[in-house]
This record gives sequence, C-alpha cells and structure tokens, in this order.
Amino acid sequence: MKKTGIRLMLNGLLRRGAMVVAVVAMLGVGTIRAHAETQVMPDGGLFDPDYYAKSNPDVVAAFGSDANSLYYHYCLFGKNEGRLPYAPAGAPADIPADFDASFYAYANPDVVAAFGTDPAVLYCHYVNFGKAEGRFPNAAAAQSSRIETRTVSYEQRVVELVNAERAKAGLPALTVSDSLNAVAKLRATELEKRFSHTRPDGRSCFTAYSECGANYGWKAENIAAGYMTPEDAMNGWMNSSGHRANILDPNYKYIGVGYYSGGGYYGTYWSQNFGR
Repeated sequence: MKKTGIRLMLNGLLRRGAMVVAVVAMLGVGTIRAHAETQVMPDGGLFDPDYYAKSNPDVVAAFGSDANSLYYHYCLFGKNEGRLPYAPAGAPADIPADFDASFYAYANPDVVAAFGTDPAVLYCHYVNFGKAEGRFPNAAAAQSSRIETRTVSYEQRVVELVNAERAKAGLPALTVSDSLNAVAKLRATELEKRFSHTRPDGRSCFTAYSECGANYGWKAENIAAGYMTPEDAMNGWMNSSGHRANILDPNYKYIGVGYYSGGGYYGTYWSQNFGR
C-alpha cells in the first residue's frame, strides 16, 4: 500500500471515531507503552515496537513511531505482508541443515528488501510466513516442485490428447483411473533401467497391474522414450499401428499415464496403461 493511501485511510479512520474505537477494542491496544523488548500485548500478541520501527521505516514514515500506531499497522497490514513483530530469537546454529539462507535470499528479493539477509531472520520468515506462501527452503525443494508440477501437467495433457484422438474416431473418452495412474508412474520410472514391456526384473509389464491394485480383465501398455513434450510422444504413438490401435480400441474404458524425467539413455520416459 502506498504511503499516501495509508495516510488517507488512517485519517479517515480517525475522523470516524466510532470505527477506531471498535478496532482498538478488538485489538486491545488501548494501553500499549513503548518498550525496548518484546512484550505481551493486551490481546495476547507479542510485539516489540522499537524493533518494528527500525525494521520498517516506511511504516514509521506513514504512521509515526507511537507503539499504538505501529501495533495497529502490524495487526491490520504487517502480518499479512510478512513483517515480523519482533526480532527472531533463533541463531544460525539453530537453523536446520535443509534451510539454505543464500538460496532463500536469492529466490525471494521481496523478503530481503523487507528483512535483510540475516540467516536467522530469513529462517524465521520462512517458518512463520514463507512455508504457507509456497516459498521453498532450498533449491532442491524448488526443483522438485517444478518437476512434480510439470509431470502432472504432462500426464494430464496426454490424457487430453488421447481423448481428442478417440473423439475424432467417434469413440467415448477414457476415464483416468487412480490404480492405472499408479501402474503408469511405476512403469515410466522402470523404463529408465530397461526400455521394454519386460520389467527390469524380467517379469511382464502386466505384473505391475496386480501390484498397484489395477485388476482389469483387458490390459494394454504403450511406452515411449526420448520425447520432450506430450504432443511429441502422442505423435510417435499415433504413427505406430500397434500403439494407435491401443489408443483407439473401443474395448478400453480407463487410462493411466506416467511421465518420468530421469537419466539413462533417453532422458524422458512415458507410459500409457489401459484397462477395462
């Protein structure tokens, strides 16, 4: 919120005395006194007005340094904006090994702009606000989330493309099955070790059905590798008579799709598993 907007709103509240009284009564800040240490406020909240003033010069410029005004700002705005009500007690030694303060600072310049780069402060922000906001504690977690999001969207896209091809052929759409999804995800990861309808341990691909609770009488599997997008993978399947036949088989009613981006020779692995 711009400073002028804050001033206008505050001035408006002050002119409407009843509203200010209602807000103050709700927050319980009528008897706040400035302290140099964190204190328990009348409403049960912890607040250090000196720390809040030093950490938020923009708030002081708009509201002044009075403890009542500062706590009023924190309750109505600062909390939602991720501002801290008092200095974190934690020290860098207390920070878990999986929290990378350097990454957190790099990935969240808005947090650094408000709180600086002290590792303890950054960790405190992550625990109190960042986690709920979907921020990541380290690069590995961020990368994992990106991979997971991409995997889900790729798998959903394959289902859309399959049903589009079936619609062209006058066939009903296939329904996604959770158990077949489990089969397809398992098979996609196995393809990195052995690109075949035979599993890495030498068993048939259809043994994955029973392992995942996909108890269907009719079964079929399409696999692909090396394709970078769902469209590329579908194009490869549709240009292969055997794979195309599975996609357009009127006997199938359910589908599961797995995508895995790993290492191995091909790098990307896809599996479609059908059932009825």
